[in-house]
Amino acid sequence: MKTVAELVRDYARGVRDPVREAERVLERLEPRPLVAVATRERALAAARASARRYAAGHPLGPLDGVPVLVKDLLDMTGSVTAAGSAVLARLRPPARRDAAAVQNLERAGALIAGKSQLNELAFSGLGLNPHFGTPENALQPEWVPGGSSSGSAVAVARGLAPLAVGTDTGGSVRIPAAFNGLVGFKPSDGRIPTQGVTPLAPTLDTVGPIASSVADAWALFLALAGEEPLPLEPHREGPARLLVPQEQLERSHPEARQPVLDALDGLAAAGFEIVVEDVPELAEVYRLYRELGPLAAHEALALYRGLIEEHGAEMDPRVVTRILAVADRDPRDYHRLLSERSRRVPAFWTRHRDRDAIALPTTPAPPPLLSEVEVSEAAFFSANDRALAHTMLFNFYAGPALNLPLAPGTGLMLAAAPGRDAALFALAARAEEALGTGGTMGK
Repeated sequence: MKTVAELVRDYARGVRDPVREAERVLERLEPRPLVAVATRERALAAARASARRYAAGHPLGPLDGVPVLVKDLLDMTGSVTAAGSAVLARLRPPARRDAAAVQNLERAGALIAGKSQLNELAFSGLGLNPHFGTPENALQPEWVPGGSSSGSAVAVARGLAPLAVGTDTGGSVRIPAAFNGLVGFKPSDGRIPTQGVTPLAPTLDTVGPIASSVADAWALFLALAGEEPLPLEPHREGPARLLVPQEQLERSHPEARQPVLDALDGLAAAGFEIVVEDVPELAEVYRLYRELGPLAAHEALALYRGLIEEHGAEMDPRVVTRILAVADRDPRDYHRLLSERSRRVPAFWTRHRDRDAIALPTTPAPPPLLSEVEVSEAAFFSANDRALAHTMLFNFYAGPALNLPLAPGTGLMLAAAPGRDAALFALAARAEEALGTGGTMGK
């Protein structure tokens, strides 16, 4: 699969054609469990319009004519947004308008080739779906694909589409990106519009890109945000300063920790300033969630209690269990969580303002075996909690976070303060260049 820049360069030179590229992608898209629906006519109509723009010498920008898969949480006109749920697939009417992020993509000239599959209601870091099937991990079929943006990540990793859109409430872009050897980016809260996205936990929900390189993810990020395309220049202003949380690093499994240590050595050799020290505010998030319940579960319960009461027997029991885990809690626990978050987020980033980013393993362990988590609920919940343990910290702390792929199934996560999305991309581009990954290290 060519990079986005190579693809649009070929279009401009006339050696590739957006219509043929759309047809090629559509021919290879597999129905469930990978793809919820292929939007053939829509993609081909957009491709024909793109071809006319290239012929006239006036493409819209770096995504014009580029096929993109969109997670089936985002509304698309005429298509049911099933959110990985057999119940919602049956009960919901087709969407009457596109999600705002989808509208932004098409304004940028992207070709929406279809909607990718996910686990039910996007509430898991592993990517299993008992209704429509579980996409096969692109690196090792025995591994879980990662979730909840499983179809998006697997499609890009297998070369079925150059780009895909995911959502990230607790790690649902970064985890499948790490497990499939890709770049995945969670933006700052509110940077990409979530109107028309089926919610899980509105306080934490974000929309983000999945791609094979930092540059490709950057182009998709800007398009999703409805912003003008800009070139991505690697961070060059003095030594990049990374803070590595000691506890999270030391508690990670050796197979997840060692690739990160090797990467940090490589970055230090390239001039990065690496500081390893305890970051107690991260452990405080775990404590808050143990005491008050996870924020995502509180908000998911408010949204889906009625659905579960009426149709819970038809839903993934693991998802139902996770949502109902907070059903007996004092409602004041939720409001305490919001208050704690609003207080802690600015204090956290103020304390660490002298660092460009926080760096740690994206997940504290490599991908679990699909066979193990499918047959045992205890194994599923343990593996799911482990997969989310690092990524969810930066949903709580509201800033951007990005996965760089390392050894197969592992990644280096870089996280920064809210609003520093562009700076984090620049830093990630410099790290990618120093490590020589280019989105291929995990493959």
